[in-house]
Amino acid sequence: MSRKTRHTKLTSKYSQASSAATGGGAMAEWFRQDVSRRTASQRIGKGLAWTAVLGAAGVTVYKFSGAGDKEIDKDSLDLQKQEGWNVGATDKQLVWSSSAAVPADSSGKTDWNTYLDPARLIAAYQPPGSQWQPFFVPTLIQSLAQPSLRSQMKLIQTPEMVETYARSSGLRELLSQAQNASQTLLVADLEGPASIALGAALADTAQLVPAFDNWPHPLGVVRSHETIAAMAYYAAEVEQKKAKLKQDAPALLLLDNRRLADYSDQDNQFDNRWLAKLPPPDQLRQRGVTSLIYLVRDERQKQELDDLNDDFVNYEKNGIGVKMLRLSEFKPYDEQVTVPQPTGTPAVVQERHYYYGGSPLYHWWFYDHYYYRPYSTVYVYRGGRSVPYSRPTTPPPPPPVSYRPVSRPTIFAATRVGGNASGIGRNRPSGFGRTSVRVGSDGHVTGTRSGRSGSYGRSGGSWFGG
Repeated sequence: MSRKTRHTKLTSKYSQASSAATGGGAMAEWFRQDVSRRTASQRIGKGLAWTAVLGAAGVTVYKFSGAGDKEIDKDSLDLQKQEGWNVGATDKQLVWSSSAAVPADSSGKTDWNTYLDPARLIAAYQPPGSQWQPFFVPTLIQSLAQPSLRSQMKLIQTPEMVETYARSSGLRELLSQAQNASQTLLVADLEGPASIALGAALADTAQLVPAFDNWPHPLGVVRSHETIAAMAYYAAEVEQKKAKLKQDAPALLLLDNRRLADYSDQDNQFDNRWLAKLPPPDQLRQRGVTSLIYLVRDERQKQELDDLNDDFVNYEKNGIGVKMLRLSEFKPYDEQVTVPQPTGTPAVVQERHYYYGGSPLYHWWFYDHYYYRPYSTVYVYRGGRSVPYSRPTTPPPPPPVSYRPVSRPTIFAATRVGGNASGIGRNRPSGFGRTSVRVGSDGHVTGTRSGRSGSYGRSGGSWFGG
């Protein structure tokens, strides 16, 4: 057996045992607390005991000759919280697209860096009421507590953010005039910055529930620093719009579809992937939710991402309908509109609007295709004012492509702790979102490597120092 094959098998064996060891019970408690409870001298004296206990738990331990160090796999997010967001790559910088960086936010303000205070950014994006607070995940925003990360942050506005915001304006127009909008949970699964753009467009119509559960890293598989940059770009706008929300506004869960990005165990990547967490069916029913719409970019996506399959199938089994809506269904339409002028003589101008189905003739039929009931009178915003919009008499467009979640094999199947509690206690597969680290005899991390087969870089030190 080759050294590489032996290493792969041993690492796989460790990952499986480690998941069990860190899931709960006395062994898990020891694993979490041992390092903090004992002094350095005690740990050094018990180095052999450390090795023996890990071995008994099925954890593969590697010794490094002459150093007394051991190699273990560790949850990447836990490692970053312990050692620093850029652990193992403290000499590297975040990578930005020069064409995406902008000097001012969506409101035209240049004091956007005030939103790099995690408390203020959380205040801007957290749901306004207590109803959806339990499903708000502040993890990504909390990474800004580290000064060295804040110092590298920028604002971005990408072409996809601009396009997503524009298309979402058509969706906003329809949702804002639905009688039963609060009965449907919206789940946006776009690239992180695009999900934020969609949320900003709907921020006065829906309660935003960001659910980004990882931290950025200079070598991160998931470019989550771009999501933070987009959040800062729209923060002032979102905060202003949120004040206009109705008490019964629907919820919009924001995800980053790059969370399951391909990872080939390369030495120039850090595995900061993560899993989506969705509310269980009983929690949705308690909030009056009877259906879910899964928002994706376009027709290239035929089904939900793998980590959502169990949840969506479980929703259907529990009477919560699930449909997919592609934002590409909202297409641009240029039309002539009459705009009142101060002089009293109206002017005819061309405006671009986004309609469901790409035409005013089809826009209304959105209510027939999805779960929403419109009010008796529906308005469209044209020429700076609201205009009544009647149900068209033309035949409806073809219905959207049929979609229904069906249970299928994924690497996340049958990995949930505690039965069928949707979104809670799900285990990650072996090696998913984990990083190889070198641990000294005193229990401290002395090095980390970007890929599991590469050389080590020194640990970044305690994260509290940034």
